[in-house]
Amino acid sequence: MPKQLPPHPSGLVHKLCEAGRLFIEQYESKKPRMQAIADELVGISNRSRGVQNTANTSRLGAVVEVLGVVTVGLAAAFVPAPVKLALCLAGGMVAVCGAGTVVAANATKAATDILSRDRVKDLGKEFMEIIKLLKGLLVDIKTVSEELEEKSSSLITPTRNQAKIGLAKTEELQQLVKQTAELSEKSREVVDWTLHTLRQVKKLLDFIFTLTRITPTADDDATLRDFIAHSAQRCEKTVLEFSKMRNALRDYEEKQAK
Repeated sequence: MPKQLPPHPSGLVHKLCEAGRLFIEQYESKKPRMQAIADELVGISNRSRGVQNTANTSRLGAVVEVLGVVTVGLAAAFVPAPVKLALCLAGGMVAVCGAGTVVAANATKAATDILSRDRVKDLGKEFMEIIKLLKGLLVDIKTVSEELEEKSSSLITPTRNQAKIGLAKTEELQQLVKQTAELSEKSREVVDWTLHTLRQVKKLLDFIFTLTRITPTADDDATLRDFIAHSAQRCEKTVLEFSKMRNALRDYEEKQAK
């Protein structure tokens, strides 16, 4: 049987615009919370690095103090006995204070890390739930746009079809194919980006879960800080990518309304 001519794609155009409006509506309602989560993750990332720098500075200070005590001890061999006693007392005070500073810094860092991990876990889960919903809408847009692109192209490819639908309609369809192809490509890019973001945040949450079952090492702490930093940046960029997708959908619908 000869291949039948596909129906006019106006129904698919309407379906695509409806899917686009639904995405825009959901994105606009979720955007403030998404942005707030991304901003808070960035803040946690910055603070965690600040706490680590403070702890490192405290340790360095304690080392310098201990070295100072050793130096005082060596020098004491060449001073009178009363002065030796004073130096020893001073050295003991310095050593005790130095050790206390390190303990306090470590305790502060440990408490901060635990609170940060719990908060990051909650924020990560919430962000994933939001973008999973939006990803589903994006997949719908991608599917419809690809179908529309294919059917529109099939209408204008054969020369005899061009004769049937007329030159003006052919040019209109060519324009539709071009616009739909651009939207289809953008939707694929944003879907891929969203999937990568979901994987990145999932890795972060899995690592946090691992840390609850072990005593974290310094390397674990560094890895967690990197995970948080990368996820925070990814979440920020995801909000921006969704914003670009919203703009592309609005632009597409405006062109179809002309």
